[in-house]
Amino acid sequence: MNPFRHPRPWARVASLVALGFALWLLLVPRIALYYVDDGGAPYDVDVKYAWGRGTSDQVMALPADLFGEEDPAAGSGGKDGFLTSVRLNCGLVFTSGENEADSPGGDEACSQVETPRLIGGIGLGVLAVAGLPLAGRLPQGKGREAWERT
Repeated sequence: MNPFRHPRPWARVASLVALGFALWLLLVPRIALYYVDDGGAPYDVDVKYAWGRGTSDQVMALPADLFGEEDPAAGSGGKDGFLTSVRLNCGLVFTSGENEADSPGGDEACSQVETPRLIGGIGLGVLAVAGLPLAGRLPQGKGREAWERT
């Protein structure tokens, strides 16, 4: 099926795929992995998907020179030569994780992780839902016989 001759089904398929991706952005929980500097602010935030398995929130103290070089964002090598590393389940876009408020820098780190997903997921969802009825307004397509007669 040529998408230029039959645009209606292709537009519906594209809208449904976009809606599925928007739901995935909004409903799959994420885990934030980050370090905490001397002031308690998170830096070097990395993101992983939880994929439905149980995750445990962890706060670890590591030697600041464990990896062989000082991190300039950590200031003077962390508090007393130690660096705080946190693994935190941020939950869904519309909910917060269990220990988000209790973890050092948890609210700020989860906000950095969730804000782009919230904006992108809602924007893509609106476009996808708007695309479904608009696909019905596209021309039906002429079919092979009509193209061969012209």
